[in-house]
Amino acid sequence: MPEVSVIIPTYNSARYLVEAVDSVLAQTYKDFEILVIDDGSTDETESLMGNYGAAVRYIHQENEGVSAARNRGIDDSLGRYVAFLDADDTWLPNKLERQMSALKAHGEYRVCYSDFIAVTWDLKPLAVKRIDPEGEALADLLLRGNVVGSICTVVCERSLFELAGGFDSSLSQCADWDMWVRLACLTDFLYLDERLVTYRKHDANMSGNAALLEHDSVRVLEKGFAIPNLPESIRKRRRAAFARNYMVLAGAYFHARRYREFSRCAARAVVMDFRQINRLMTYPARLTGQFLSHRDGKEMQHLDPRV
Repeated sequence: MPEVSVIIPTYNSARYLVEAVDSVLAQTYKDFEILVIDDGSTDETESLMGNYGAAVRYIHQENEGVSAARNRGIDDSLGRYVAFLDADDTWLPNKLERQMSALKAHGEYRVCYSDFIAVTWDLKPLAVKRIDPEGEALADLLLRGNVVGSICTVVCERSLFELAGGFDSSLSQCADWDMWVRLACLTDFLYLDERLVTYRKHDANMSGNAALLEHDSVRVLEKGFAIPNLPESIRKRRRAAFARNYMVLAGAYFHARRYREFSRCAARAVVMDFRQINRLMTYPARLTGQFLSHRDGKEMQHLDPRV
């Protein structure tokens, strides 16, 4: 049996999917299987995956959403570990080697994640994304948000999903964050301060939907703080955690130029935790920058010219 099962959910992403699969096949660590879960695509996904023969296990299902596709991949996988890759992202060649080596060297951890690089549609770097852990994973995830960042950085023992349950299909943007919270009740996470994944930024990213982000993120925190036997050191900071999240949501609405929703979320954040006023005070300068960017025509409406 393979040591690692690589799960790639896809829906009408054929133009990127080959690069994703090829980045797995180019790994320096070779003990893996690849499962492409086609969530009802209507493009040329199936024919492209057929070119790989036995190197890829192609599984087609009716369109049920990315969480259902990931759950299907977990159910059908054979490896001791599961790793995730979105169809429009890629791995650096040493990704699995570095993480598997780290997990075997630190047996107390059963989940590993890393930094990643945000890139344009043609893989040109935009920024390195990292969030240094401040404590154990459960505290960080509830008090600081989705510190894991990209699901594509994660390697996890498959048996943990039997204990934690599958991805919550009622969540869209934050199903991964919700999963990490549940897994963090079972094990701490090993963080590697290394750039091992590229994450494409384009208009198709679900993270651009601020209203959906609000619905999902609030739900994740409600579920998280309802966990039985949650440490009191975390539970007592519930109000501050929600305040922080509302200020993050304010930023998402601000970026979308939805200023009424920005004001609503920012006001709620400050009422819940007055310390959020410090973050709010940065927005006048941001507003000026946003106006100048719009005026000069420098704001990119589409990072991918093919959209």
